[in-house]
Amino acid sequence: MPPKKLDIWNYFHEGGIQNTAHKRAYCLGCLEQHRPTDIIDVNMDSERQAPQMASTDWIDAAIPLVKSVLGVKAPMAAHLISCPHASADAKKEAKAVQGSNTKKHAYASFLAVEKKMKQPELKVFKGIDIPFNDAQAEMVQTQFLRATVSANLPFLWTMDAEVIKLFLMFRSRATESGRLLDESATQVDASVKVELAGKYVTMASDGWKDKNSRLRRGRYTHLVDLIHTRGKKKDGTSMCNAFCGHIDTFEGDTGGIVVAYITDNDGGSQRGRKDLVIKRPYLFGIQCCSHQGQLILLDYFKENPEADATAEETAGVIGWINRHEAVRDVFDETQQHLTSRQPGEKSGKAALTYLSANLTRWTTHTVSWHRQLELKTSLRNAAINRQQDIVLAQVGAEKNKKKVAAMTKEANKYCDLLDDPQYWKRLQTIAEDVEPITFITNINQGDTTRGDQVILGLAGVYLHFSRHVNPRVAAGMRWADFDQLFFVIALVLNPYEKLSRFGDAAGVQIFALHAVFMELYRRVHSRPIPETLSEAEHDIILTQKSQKETMVSSAFLQYLGENSQHFSPFYDQCDEFRKLHGDNPVLVWKQFLPVPEIRELADFAILILGIVVNSGGTERVFSDLKIKRTRLRNRLSFKKTEKMSKVGASIRAEHLAEGLRKQREPRKNHDVKRVAELIAVPKGRNSRDVDSQAAWRKVYTHWVVSAREEEMAAEESGEAYEPSVPAPEGRRKTWLPCPLSKLFGGTVKKPPSRRRQAFTQEERLMELLAADHSDEEPDDGELEGSGDEYNG
Repeated sequence: MPPKKLDIWNYFHEGGIQNTAHKRAYCLGCLEQHRPTDIIDVNMDSERQAPQMASTDWIDAAIPLVKSVLGVKAPMAAHLISCPHASADAKKEAKAVQGSNTKKHAYASFLAVEKKMKQPELKVFKGIDIPFNDAQAEMVQTQFLRATVSANLPFLWTMDAEVIKLFLMFRSRATESGRLLDESATQVDASVKVELAGKYVTMASDGWKDKNSRLRRGRYTHLVDLIHTRGKKKDGTSMCNAFCGHIDTFEGDTGGIVVAYITDNDGGSQRGRKDLVIKRPYLFGIQCCSHQGQLILLDYFKENPEADATAEETAGVIGWINRHEAVRDVFDETQQHLTSRQPGEKSGKAALTYLSANLTRWTTHTVSWHRQLELKTSLRNAAINRQQDIVLAQVGAEKNKKKVAAMTKEANKYCDLLDDPQYWKRLQTIAEDVEPITFITNINQGDTTRGDQVILGLAGVYLHFSRHVNPRVAAGMRWADFDQLFFVIALVLNPYEKLSRFGDAAGVQIFALHAVFMELYRRVHSRPIPETLSEAEHDIILTQKSQKETMVSSAFLQYLGENSQHFSPFYDQCDEFRKLHGDNPVLVWKQFLPVPEIRELADFAILILGIVVNSGGTERVFSDLKIKRTRLRNRLSFKKTEKMSKVGASIRAEHLAEGLRKQREPRKNHDVKRVAELIAVPKGRNSRDVDSQAAWRKVYTHWVVSAREEEMAAEESGEAYEPSVPAPEGRRKTWLPCPLSKLFGGTVKKPPSRRRQAFTQEERLMELLAADHSDEEPDDGELEGSGDEYNG
């Protein structure tokens, strides 16, 4: 017996079979639209509420004109609800069918969908908890090696804290280089914005290949922007406009106050920097002082052709020894023989390396020359007593007569050079001459190099060469190109130095010094007042500026005299304070910020002494960019490279703060005692210097008497009294610019000349670098590699 049809079939006509299980269903309401008008309905079954046709022939004719549905209650009910020809009873029946089905299976369907969409949970072992057997562990270790070599990574990368975290949560390449990198760079920019808001900032820019790096420099370095400059103009006007755009964008984005802009001294940057200062005089346009030592060294060789030739000869002989292994063996044997403990016994120490200088690291030149002088005895001994062995070692198995003659000539030339006493005398001279220049070059590259340190270094080199047999090498020291006002005031504002370093001929007077100080102060605070302010606000700012000038003038005069209410306690405890906290003058001035009378002077001193006068931070960024943007990754966009550099610097700073990364110790390439002997500027005094209590009382009394005379004259004339600082009589109005010979000149005792030992750390690094390029096996306990392949 067939199953009973559902009530919904009362509103459908049953058609043919659609598939093996269901039949076609035709809506009676739709069929009714195609019913002929001549056929009369016989009766209606009120109980079934469906029309009963007297004849069905017309239905067969209308079926091809009506679209059928599957004979299942769900599609049948859906059709009746949306059909415009269905009766109200039919729609009610369809909604009843559809509603009962939804209520009955809604919760079950929801659970089924939820269960289907839920990701199955798998037990995953992490890190060392993974139950590897020995073969699997060996496979993982081998794969780590393959990945390290393939990605050109340092072997220490697996010990990095962030890499270890990364192993536990891998992400796809697209996610890392896209969304994650963008979010991290945005967070770094936000933190930098918070850090720099309202603070004094120094900006520096430099070029690397086809990129221009724009940085914020202070005690810390932050990459601000990486700009593609290919095809852009490099003339002075264009560079000046670019610098102005950099500053405006940076100040608008971060809220920092740019006080100085540093570039190197090439044509476009130099002209653009000078134009920037003309357009915005409240900014300091400072050339990178770390390059000045190299330029002074170039000037030295220009003025001393004999030294230039000697340096070239030394580079030639060292290169000749290192290029020919057999020749080097002869010199090594002689060196070991002369340093042996007993006749016929080899020395317990290995032969010293013949060090080659690095073109861009000037301290290596001095180290190389001093190593050459240290090996003078063994080199001369081998050149004299074993010249024939050296010639045979260089010629070797060569049979070509022309090549043999050329090799013999070269070997004899260098042996004769090593035997020449005049050569060693010239080498000794240039080694002693270049040493102080390399000192200041190394000092000026520091992360915290201040203006007062630079001027003292230049003065020390000038005093050293002022006693040279060729006085022309001391002329200028490129001091004329500097912003002398900035550097001199930086020296004066160092509370540990003040006026003590100026020479007998400087003629430093209180009023002349006060005048140049106020000139610099007014220049720094000459920023234009925003035009959006009202006239009343404009007047208030001018009044406040005038009051601050009066306060800073009075505070500066007190500072120059040691017998003052605010500065005397510091000078009483100066030595003890220096022992505990070092000789950083910024720390001293920070202690005076809470004092209302001194606050403005302290803030200005912190501004001047807080400017780092080199662009060394750009060089470190360039080193980072060379790793991130290599020949194999040259399609990496500039914006993405910039973000990677920012995020990398932020990660390194976090690791240092959390103790996950050790602070790299600075290389000590100069001996402090030796620096003091060569380029220290002696302390002296002049009868006009204000460097004692009596001198200050004399100046202060003169100033008070002059002020009283002006006040009395004003009372007699009936005019309002306005105090002023009198200019010194008989003196020129402008004290600066002034040559180094006048600022630091005088009778100075020359320190005794003595041989110095090579820089042990720099020397060791050069030996490791030389070992990298040799085929010699390392001795027991000898370190392998120079370490330069790791960007640690």
